[in-house]
Amino acid sequence: MSTELPQLIEAMRRTLREAVAPEVASDHARGQLAAIDDILGKLAGMTVWSPQAEQEQAQALRTGIERFRAHVAGAGPAPELPPPAADDGVAGLPAAESEIRALVDWLDRARDSLAPAGFAELDAILRQALREQLLVQRKRIPLTDFGAMTAAATEP
Repeated sequence: MSTELPQLIEAMRRTLREAVAPEVASDHARGQLAAIDDILGKLAGMTVWSPQAEQEQAQALRTGIERFRAHVAGAGPAPELPPPAADDGVAGLPAAESEIRALVDWLDRARDSLAPAGFAELDAILRQALREQLLVQRKRIPLTDFGAMTAAATEP
């Protein structure tokens, strides 16, 4: 298929507006149609690759990785950490994700050799880094009001 997904979605939205909307008679159906058009518009925006978003995700992970490595270095004797991942390009997201996975695996293997409080702190650092990465992704997902589409289910 040679048509890009955003273009395909825009063609569907145009068809709904130009061919379907004029034929819709009821207020409820027009509301449903408007909600679907809104959702399709938001989906089209979410399908576009963003190098800035990848860079922000990579930076969130790198910040967590640096905190993790510094905490391990300052905590005293511990099993040797895996080597840092090599930067793999402009954004470096795959390398940062690979390094986070390696640190999670390391932490799981080192659980018995770490003090419980130290393990908990390192675990919290990794969870926070992953949470920050997800927040970057979440910002790209526009909020959708499904109220118009579900109103019919609540009407008497």
